[in-house]
Amino acid sequence: MGKVVWLEAWRCHRMEKLREEALHGFPWSKLSRFLEEVLEPSLSFLSPRKRFSVDEAVYRLAFEAYVCGIESSRKGEAECPPERTENERRRWCNDVFGQEGDELVSRVAREMDLFHHLDEWTSQSVLVFFDEVALRWFLHGIDYGIRLRKRRLL
Repeated sequence: MGKVVWLEAWRCHRMEKLREEALHGFPWSKLSRFLEEVLEPSLSFLSPRKRFSVDEAVYRLAFEAYVCGIESSRKGEAECPPERTENERRRWCNDVFGQEGDELVSRVAREMDLFHHLDEWTSQSVLVFFDEVALRWFLHGIDYGIRLRKRRLL
C-alpha cells in the first residue's frame, strides 16, 4: 500500500530546507556595504537604539525578500534570466513581486514597530529605502536560486 504524505508537513520541511540554504548563501557583506553607503549617511542623526531597530528591520527584510526570490527562481529563470538588462529585470520583479514586496515591507515595519521609533519624515525615507532593499534582494535570491537549480540542489 502507498504511504500517506502530509502535504503541510512536506511543505514545512521544504520551506525549512530552503531557508537554511538561503541562510548559507545570503550575501551578508554585500548588504552591510549597501547599508553603509546608502542608509548610514541619511540616518546618522538617530540614537543607537533607533538605528539598531532600523538595521535589524533591514536585515530581516532583505533575508525574507531573498527567500522569496529563491522560491520564485524557477519562474525567474524562464522569464527573467540574469542576461537581461537591469531595467528589464527590475520591471519584471515589480510585476511579479511588487504587491508581495509591499506587504513584506509593511509586515517587517509593523513587526519592528518602526513608526513608533521614527518621526514621519524619517519613516518615509526608510520606507523608500526598504522598497529598494526588497526589490534588490529579491533579484539576488532569484539569481542564487537559479544557481542552486543548475547544480540540482533545489
